[in-house]
Amino acid sequence: ARPAAEIGQAVRALAAEGRRRELDALLAAYVRVRAPEEAARCAAADPPVLVPLLLEAAGRVSAERHRDLVHALRVAGLSA
Repeated sequence: ARPAAEIGQAVRALAAEGRRRELDALLAAYVRVRAPEEAARCAAADPPVLVPLLLEAAGRVSAERHRDLVHALRVAGLSA
């Protein structure tokens, strides 16, 4: 179980390297097993990059997970 900040850094690195398949797999697993509040903390590392990626992954998991993440991002003060 990696800390949220470490996941955020890994996602940023994968995005920068264009490794979309690995990025999608990591985020899908992350938003599926972690609380929405923790996923929101992950986005704090780089909100303009990470918020859209997290929301996209959450939407692929379920509409409920997407809605919960939107709320957690708003509570955390990150635009959703």
